[in-house]
Amino acid sequence: MPTLIPPTSPSESLLAGLKTLIHDERDAGIYRLLDVWERPLAEKLAKGWTQRFSHIERGEEPGTLWAYPDDGESRFREGDLLCLHQGNCQEALSRRLQFEFEDDERWLLRGNRAGAALEAYKGGYCYADPDTMDLTPFYETALDDIETSHIGRQVVLPLLQNGLTIAFDERDMDDAIRIARAEGCNEKQAEAVGWAHGARHVACIQGPPGTGKTRVLALIARLAVERGERILVTSHTHMAINHALNKIHDEGVPVVKVGAATQRRGLAVGVRNVDSLDGWKERPTNGYVVGATPFATCTTRLENYTFDTIVFDEASQVTVPLALMAMRKGRRFIFIGDQRQLPPVLLSRSVLDKQTHSVFARLTARNAEHLVMLEETYRMNRWLTAWPSKTFYGGALRAAGGNRERRFQLDVVDARFAGVLDGVHSSVFIRTPDRSARMKNWEEAKLVTDICEAAIAGGLAPADIGIVSPYRAQGRAIRNCLVQRFGHGVARQVVADTVERMQGQERELIILSLATGDEVFLGAVAEFFFQPERLNVSITRAKTKLIVIGPDVEAASAHEKPSLRQWINWYRELIAQCHHVVL
Repeated sequence: MPTLIPPTSPSESLLAGLKTLIHDERDAGIYRLLDVWERPLAEKLAKGWTQRFSHIERGEEPGTLWAYPDDGESRFREGDLLCLHQGNCQEALSRRLQFEFEDDERWLLRGNRAGAALEAYKGGYCYADPDTMDLTPFYETALDDIETSHIGRQVVLPLLQNGLTIAFDERDMDDAIRIARAEGCNEKQAEAVGWAHGARHVACIQGPPGTGKTRVLALIARLAVERGERILVTSHTHMAINHALNKIHDEGVPVVKVGAATQRRGLAVGVRNVDSLDGWKERPTNGYVVGATPFATCTTRLENYTFDTIVFDEASQVTVPLALMAMRKGRRFIFIGDQRQLPPVLLSRSVLDKQTHSVFARLTARNAEHLVMLEETYRMNRWLTAWPSKTFYGGALRAAGGNRERRFQLDVVDARFAGVLDGVHSSVFIRTPDRSARMKNWEEAKLVTDICEAAIAGGLAPADIGIVSPYRAQGRAIRNCLVQRFGHGVARQVVADTVERMQGQERELIILSLATGDEVFLGAVAEFFFQPERLNVSITRAKTKLIVIGPDVEAASAHEKPSLRQWINWYRELIAQCHHVVL
């Protein structure tokens, strides 16, 4: 008789799907990298895929070197991995150099082979292409641990399959709510603190823009530490972790950042940074907070430690495999995020994919009994709050605090921009001046610069201006225009970057430069361009004034995918509620 193969269990199917995802991501990343490497050097320089340096020299510390960029601007940001070469990336001077930081005229690069790169360097120009590191073994280790460990089998896998009984300790909940109210939290913030403090296994907190989620996180961490818990605060970026640790430190909690000293940017001076948790000699026996990425749990930094509670910040951008990497080290899990803001960046999946690859989206899509949403935003005034509240939060998001009734105000307004920068209309729409532009729109970049100049002349500080674009190329074009108009000193005070780089930030004035005017190109990039989470993050950075510059699109045809048709209609509704200005 033939051998019967038993049916695959739900847990096995889940783990198999996650393994497929991490391998697909690895393959997609390699394919994209090789495609860039093989392009002609001139094309890569023109598109910002490659940075040219006039020369390189030895850094002050071992394993570092200084690279001096020319006038071209690339897509690279601090933290990226670079392949350094002299014209051919296949003959690299060094692989996986980390772009550590940039000052006025040079970049600091760090890596194990920095010294060898200098020895092989022949003088003259050299170039940096993007590089990557295969993280698949870390993910595979985490999935294997989840599959075989008690916490994985009894808690984590049932939780992801909607099969875990959600339980709370009512006494702990009531105590935490009372403390939160006494310390000035609003009703929903206090409820969120209570749910997290009383949760037996899991609690999810949805924090729409400006609702004080980091304040809630800090109080949750403090109360847990006061009852002796060891807490790991983690996220997908060091910046998010550092921001959370700063708030927790303000609560007087013992806290440490675990990771390379080069990743402490934005971390308060009073928060200590150690290479591994073994190096925190003053660590209390119980009751402390550690901040680290999930990857740190797979290395000597944290691999020998476990925690009572794992707190995920910006959990909507954390994939399920990345979350599991940290979850295997805990027994209780608090997720703080917003599924209506940016999801994880995945190379191998369409944004229209129905699967919930974000751990936060997965946990909240099918079971809301462990979810509480913060409902009062202290960032946007009530006119800016109305549209995202109706569209993304079921009308529950309300403006509160000092910004609720506040309007944009300048001392003097250039007559050309009187209708754009007035205090009457909180949101303004201007049709893009170049109807043939794709990802870079120089006419629009000049218009953005003109608006910035008028706002600054009217008394707005440059640091109160934020410019958001879906495209790095448009961000570069705008930054170049700002430097030409104002010089480097003033231009750097105006934040001009992609949506991903602006999440978590806020400014008095936000200009959304959408760049695309070409209708055919717009159809080709529609899934990316009209993605609602991207749109939501873009417009909710503003406190009192939002200016949208972009295409005025027609209604989606009946032949579009239903979800994409809804996205396009939401964009049209946003534009419709703006005050339209023709320049």
